[in-house]
Amino acid sequence: MKCTKCKRDASVKLRHYNIKLCKEHFNEFIEGRVERAIKKFKMFRRDSKILIAVSGGKDSVSLWHMLKKLGYEVDALFIRAGRSGMVQKAQEIVEKNAELLGTKLHIVDATEYFEGLSTQEISIMLRRPVCSICGVVRRYLMNKFAYENGYDVVVTGHNLNDEASVLLGNILHWQEGYLERQWPLLPKTHEKLVPKAKPLVLNYEEDIKLYATLNEIPHLEMACPFSVGATSLVYKKVLRELEEDQPGITLNFYLGFLKRKKEPKYEVENLRECEECGYPTTAQVCSFCRLRKQVEKRKNRTPA
Repeated sequence: MKCTKCKRDASVKLRHYNIKLCKEHFNEFIEGRVERAIKKFKMFRRDSKILIAVSGGKDSVSLWHMLKKLGYEVDALFIRAGRSGMVQKAQEIVEKNAELLGTKLHIVDATEYFEGLSTQEISIMLRRPVCSICGVVRRYLMNKFAYENGYDVVVTGHNLNDEASVLLGNILHWQEGYLERQWPLLPKTHEKLVPKAKPLVLNYEEDIKLYATLNEIPHLEMACPFSVGATSLVYKKVLRELEEDQPGITLNFYLGFLKRKKEPKYEVENLRECEECGYPTTAQVCSFCRLRKQVEKRKNRTPA
């Protein structure tokens, strides 16, 4: 098997692009698609103050390495959501990558906002899915940290498969509000909302995994155990099965949506500042502060 570009021995075969590449040209190809996404969707500039949210997984740490290699100055943020062995392992991996890259790493302990409780413990207490709790906490703290420390943009490791599966779910359920806002870049819609960008949207998840493996990038091998049974995984499975018969269909599906959408709708109606924390929300009290109140109420409840 020979590299499509240089005719040397190829390391990988990408069915969805119908090409074979050596390690050098594979890296160039994947990194090039990241640069293309940044420029195409005007995510940020060379002189932007960038904060990447890292979890320890293949996507965020690989993107971290790519941005550094492409010449962007980027700091990292790790949100510690508990005290489990997996969380500790994730933190160690993130710290190892920060050392390898010579990059500033910030660590925020989310449990400090909930009287020492992890997101898992909160989900058990409130009888809510861990993912819904984790999502509220991470989105709020990412934005809060970025705003208070003067960052121009928050970057996340969402890849093509992530975005395409969300798109499929939104279409199947006709979630028009979500469809209007879905875009690789969520710009500033309020003074206290920092723009959020997804530079991996043009790259398949399996290619990011290959990138991490070929370049020996330290990352967590296992997925979050609480994602088991998530609806998004059902849509990912459907797209994966379609890819088997029609390589490239996931990319065509997602790009077709972006092309037809033309101009995304960013306006958020009735946006106001939370009465508790002052950060933007559509309600009187934001979801993060409501969550804190619910936890406080449950912990302070005394037996009858």
